[in-house]
Amino acid sequence: MRYLMLVLSTPADPELRAEDAEGAPPIEGWVEKYYGSGTAVLGDRLRPPGDAVGVRVRGGRTLVTDGPFSETKEAIGGFDVIDAPDLDTAITIASEHPMAHGGAIELRPFWPLDLEGAGAAAADGGA
Repeated sequence: MRYLMLVLSTPADPELRAEDAEGAPPIEGWVEKYYGSGTAVLGDRLRPPGDAVGVRVRGGRTLVTDGPFSETKEAIGGFDVIDAPDLDTAITIASEHPMAHGGAIELRPFWPLDLEGAGAAAADGGA
């Protein structure tokens, strides 16, 4: 199963780096271990919340708003997509990420769309 790891940092301390947190492993080791084995399949850093743009369509009009959008204690600083056999394994992988020591990791399991099944149901008249 695939999981999205949201790598969270604290906006009150945007300069906090995982390697500065006591006991945090170096990010290079985590990347080598999990990207090298194919367990982590995609990831990157994200620009700060102030660079975000919200997009909504209302009444046929596209509305664009500049971020940040909410007052939170943490902001998404990056992400990784991992492929793990179960939640316990995903938790272990997340706990080894340096930002688990200097910020936080939020794990979200993927909920794949069944586009083939939806197309087949539409072709059958929804039955």
